[in-house]
Amino acid sequence: MKWLFTLLVLVNLALLGWGLQRDPDAAVNFPKVRPGIGHLQLLAEVDNPLAQSAKDRAAEASMPDAGKITADPGSDTAEVVPAEERVAQQEVPPVLATAAQQESDSVAKQALDGSPKSAVIEDQDNPPAEPETTMPATPKATPPVCGAFGPFERGAEARSLAESLASQGMDTSLRRESMEKPIGYWVMIPPMQSQEAAIEKVKQLRESGIQDIRRFVKGDQKNGISLGVFSNKKNAQSRQREIASKGHVASVVPRLITVPTYWVDYRSDQSRVNRAIARISESQGAIKNEQYPCSRVVTSGGIF
Repeated sequence: MKWLFTLLVLVNLALLGWGLQRDPDAAVNFPKVRPGIGHLQLLAEVDNPLAQSAKDRAAEASMPDAGKITADPGSDTAEVVPAEERVAQQEVPPVLATAAQQESDSVAKQALDGSPKSAVIEDQDNPPAEPETTMPATPKATPPVCGAFGPFERGAEARSLAESLASQGMDTSLRRESMEKPIGYWVMIPPMQSQEAAIEKVKQLRESGIQDIRRFVKGDQKNGISLGVFSNKKNAQSRQREIASKGHVASVVPRLITVPTYWVDYRSDQSRVNRAIARISESQGAIKNEQYPCSRVVTSGGIF
């Protein structure tokens, strides 16, 4: 229907062109028609390359038996055939006929292919819904691991380790603490109840052949008796056994001082922490790895 309507429009445009180029000399007077009919124009009045054939058709159209205009004898009115019937009865120009034939062949081909244009237009107006895409699930983030490497006696050593771990993608922070460090071991007899008791004990030790005896006269160990200070714990224990063999009981007490120590706090994923532990164990076996929850409160010392 779409192409038939287009064909009718083209035919009407052709008729309009002929009407604009009509030959005034070839005009034919027709009987009066009823009011409201409008102006009627014969094809013979059109002046164009098809004028000769149009004149012939106009002559036929002017005859009473042409079936287009019928005049009743003795009447001033004429009966006009509808425009649709007149257009259908007129001969189609060769160019338009060729276009119509091509269009008909195209429609027939689409019908055989099972893809009429109406279906194509409908598909364009209602495009198929795009399939819903399912977003891949985001992998759950691995919780970080927190802890500290230490203790280090020198701050430069701890700082070097912190910078090395940071270059490998770990979050690090340097922290300083104080701790008591043993610098030797006392072999001693604990403080006596009084000064007189301490003096008497010193006398007994000397009578047993024990030398290198000192008595504490002040401090936390007042009225105690020192039997020697040793840097090595084994040597201190050997002196303790010697005193015991002579009938006296002595103790080995560490001699402590307060020294600064340094720790490297870290926070990272488990794989990086494992690699760091392996490297530190090879180079610094005495360094400990103390892990703690990552929710630990941050302090001015640098703990996460």
